[in-house]
Amino acid sequence: MDPYIDPEALDPAHPLTPRKLDNLARADAAHRRLEVKVDALPCKVTFQTTDVCNLDCPHCQIPRAQKTAAMRPELLGWLREQLLADLIELHPTNLGEPFAWPYFRALCGELAEHGVILDLTTNGTLLTADRVEWIAPIARDVKVSFDGATPATFERLRRGASFARVCDNVRGLVARLHQVRVRRPVVALQMTLMRDNVEELPALIRLAHELGADRVKAYHLFSFDPAMDEQSLMGSLDRYEREILPDALELGDALGVDLQLAEPSGGDPAKLNRQVCHLPWHETWIDVDGAVLLCHSHGGEVAGHLDRFADAWNGPLYSRVRAAFAAGAPIGACDGCGMNFGKSAEHVAVPYDPGSFVRLRRGRDEVGWSGRMRQFQLRRRERP
Repeated sequence: MDPYIDPEALDPAHPLTPRKLDNLARADAAHRRLEVKVDALPCKVTFQTTDVCNLDCPHCQIPRAQKTAAMRPELLGWLREQLLADLIELHPTNLGEPFAWPYFRALCGELAEHGVILDLTTNGTLLTADRVEWIAPIARDVKVSFDGATPATFERLRRGASFARVCDNVRGLVARLHQVRVRRPVVALQMTLMRDNVEELPALIRLAHELGADRVKAYHLFSFDPAMDEQSLMGSLDRYEREILPDALELGDALGVDLQLAEPSGGDPAKLNRQVCHLPWHETWIDVDGAVLLCHSHGGEVAGHLDRFADAWNGPLYSRVRAAFAAGAPIGACDGCGMNFGKSAEHVAVPYDPGSFVRLRRGRDEVGWSGRMRQFQLRRRERP
């Protein structure tokens, strides 16, 4: 079972739900048996609709001036024809702002028609009441990027956004999603932890409680710019791990806010639970140009194109990767990736690979824990 897919959030009355659950069962069986050829289609897709964003955050992987790539509308047609009937969840873009894609409303309509649920990350600035209506019938998990709990920090790190307006938008979102009866959508405030905001993590938990959000997520910065390296906590984790994290966990428990926070460091790799990454059997990534990619840390290898998805899904690249897992010797970007290791519980110590957070590389003998949460891999990426 893929932990990032929630089949219980499907509408049981939708005519395609039995087909989706059958597809998931076949994907689960193929994963258990480590089959090279999979008699199922992906259950979840990350659909890189656009790189475009209306903000200019200093820690973003792509500077705003370079955020020009967006999917052509025919890719939405190919998605509908080949994948939506079997798909459980879709996540639209983890590089840009999904509401900035001109066809996002049409995508939401297609998801609703085909009974697909939405896993959404947004900066919250465009969550007007009419746009919230686009996502309300399909939303399962809405994460609003919130890199500060005070107006000064928030507006410095999320340049172009208004703290007060985004807070109002989150209140409206929460109120509308509480009216959904098919599922209970989760609203989360999400922080990228860095020197300039880590002290505000407890305040963000209080803010989430005040706004009615269900969850706070906070993970370490990935620096893609030498100027941002000094913002990384990797060289000075002590205060976060000894003081801020324990206080945050206690506060979340007291306020009833679910927390998914960066774990403390220092875990023993030998004590992690070895597992076979579920992604090659359950999920796929479609880039803005339609390229089919293995995952967010794909290493630049392309499996094929969306216009002939079946050829890519059981084609040479996916087959090599699955066969390597079956042989117990993952290859390429899969070798040593943290997706092949599981924790015994939330917020236990894990073996970080600090270099990956500032230089995008790790030592040969390290567990690539960063692979579990790294932003979209752009190496050798083609631009449409």
